[in-house]
Amino acid sequence: MGHKSEAIESALQKNDQYCQMMELSPVAIGAQSNGKIFYLNPACAKLFGALNIDRIIGKSLTDFLPQQHSDLVEKRFQKLNENGAGFAPLETELTRVDNTKLDVELMASAFVYENRPSIQFTLYNITKRKKLEELLFQSQQDWEDTFNTITDMITLHDKDFNIIYANTAAKAILNLPSIRDGIMHKCFKYYHGTECPPEGCPSCSCLKTGLPADFEIFEPHLKMSIEIRSMPRFDKTNRLIGLIHFARDITERKQVEEELKKAKNELEIRVEERTSDLKKINDQMKEEIAERKSAVDALRKSEYKYRSLSQEFHTLLNCIPDNLLLLAPDLKIMWANRAAAAVFGKDASGLNGQYCYSLCCSLFSPCENCPTIKSFNSRLEETSEITTSEGKIWDIRSFPIKDDSGRVKNVIELARDITEKINLQAGAARTRHLASLGELAAGVAHEINNPVNNIINYAQIMIDEFEQDKRDDDVARRIIKDGDRIATIVRSLLSFARIRKEEKTTIYLHEIFSDTLSLTSAQIRKDGIHLKVNIPKSIKVPVHLQQIQQVFLNIISNSRFALNQKYPGTHENKMLEISCEKITVNNSPFVRIIFHDRGVGIPSNIIDKVINPFFSTKPNRIGTGLGLSISHGIITEHGGKLLINSVEGEYTKIMLELPTMVKEEE
Repeated sequence: MGHKSEAIESALQKNDQYCQMMELSPVAIGAQSNGKIFYLNPACAKLFGALNIDRIIGKSLTDFLPQQHSDLVEKRFQKLNENGAGFAPLETELTRVDNTKLDVELMASAFVYENRPSIQFTLYNITKRKKLEELLFQSQQDWEDTFNTITDMITLHDKDFNIIYANTAAKAILNLPSIRDGIMHKCFKYYHGTECPPEGCPSCSCLKTGLPADFEIFEPHLKMSIEIRSMPRFDKTNRLIGLIHFARDITERKQVEEELKKAKNELEIRVEERTSDLKKINDQMKEEIAERKSAVDALRKSEYKYRSLSQEFHTLLNCIPDNLLLLAPDLKIMWANRAAAAVFGKDASGLNGQYCYSLCCSLFSPCENCPTIKSFNSRLEETSEITTSEGKIWDIRSFPIKDDSGRVKNVIELARDITEKINLQAGAARTRHLASLGELAAGVAHEINNPVNNIINYAQIMIDEFEQDKRDDDVARRIIKDGDRIATIVRSLLSFARIRKEEKTTIYLHEIFSDTLSLTSAQIRKDGIHLKVNIPKSIKVPVHLQQIQQVFLNIISNSRFALNQKYPGTHENKMLEISCEKITVNNSPFVRIIFHDRGVGIPSNIIDKVINPFFSTKPNRIGTGLGLSISHGIITEHGGKLLINSVEGEYTKIMLELPTMVKEEE
């Protein structure tokens, strides 16, 4: 039953209930007297790794503790025996019989055994807790270090305009006091220097509508121009709880833009003045040959001034962070600023004479919807979005340069990479569309329920009448069977569309798959996919039903996409297999669910990135890059794991490991 020495057998028998409690306790409990252990319960023997209790009995507990704690524990045990002083819990390291080490928490109390002062000690294995605390601390440090290295101001606000977090740059620029519990700092006080939100504040609109907001503003309180992006924050129930505030100092950029505008105006004035001077000089040259020398000198001085101004103008253009190209009518690059040269990985002079569409889009002819060609034709400013073969999206604006006759001789092209912005907007739009679709599905499902129930009831009435008349009721029973199938699909649709906060429920795994496949089986058949499902009926799992259904639907959707990419039509290998097996993880029962498709697979160089948020192998504006990321989070919250095994061009296996309960055989 347990490990007891004969010396205390009779003493423990005096209280059978206490003895039984000690022996059956999952807590590691031991006792020692005169510095020697004379009792260990089974849990304590297991913690020591002792198959033979004699290897422990007779030794001191301090023999198994590190040197820096041995003296401390002996002194505390002595005080316990002398005056019953309290023993504060002590975290230390236990050396087991096989010399492996465990992190444990030691607690002790004094008692009298056979008229001798003794110590009862308890040991708690905290190895896993220590590792988790270390990982949590490191994750928090990494998160804070990442945000604090960003030079832009980043602050998190709640719905009452209180700043609840600020990175180092924001604290320094906004001169924020220390953010502590109970002390609220209103964002408008430190951003705008006001006692209430300013009228027309886009961040206020973001909190009302839940939509992102971008704007630029000159803030006298900070004496700078800032570019602000406000992003809504939602909790796991999709409830708006605040916003994320990004602010960038664009004072220098504004100054450069203003100086560029000023330089342009000055250049136009000087060009006009120079043109007038040259005309006068030409007239004077015709009339007075004798004054030719002085006219030539004046012309040289004017050219020197023009070159100096041109150099200043080029310097200003090189300071602009967006790509600037000066293009000829045949779309050859005549000049490029440093930002454009950096994008192409060449010197600015090395771009001259090359076709812009060859460098930007790797094409042999101009891009479709090219704004530069439009500017040459329309003689107006044009704008367009161009998607390159690498999947980048550029916002391109073109500004025509005209000669005296109004003909466009060149075009300045301004390009900005907006790929990330577009992807974020597409993801947000998709999320809104899915929410709307869920509401529509729920409404349709409710409308279908009533007539389906009526059909089933009418069919049952027919069966009752046919039974009285002893007539064949096969058709009526078929109506009930198909009606029940429609009702099952409607229930599954309602369960998936319903947004609610629910506790975990223990449910058979095959029932979850039955409800899930009722939503997708029609689309799988339409795609010509062979579906094989092998889920035992004896396996039960404690889950949030709606979340697990979302995970299954995400994985099945990815498998359908991969199979349709590889086999656009029907094919014998266009197959999706779903199976499961029982496994043991850390002596606990788990179930491993395997989704095996023979689609296009995942390249080895990105397989470790596919669960990152906003990373997608699908084309732009088709995938949001959130499916596997959300699924990974849900499985982790359920205490499981999401594993991926794939060979590009051959197959992909998604494996889900979840805690399980196995139905007892009757």
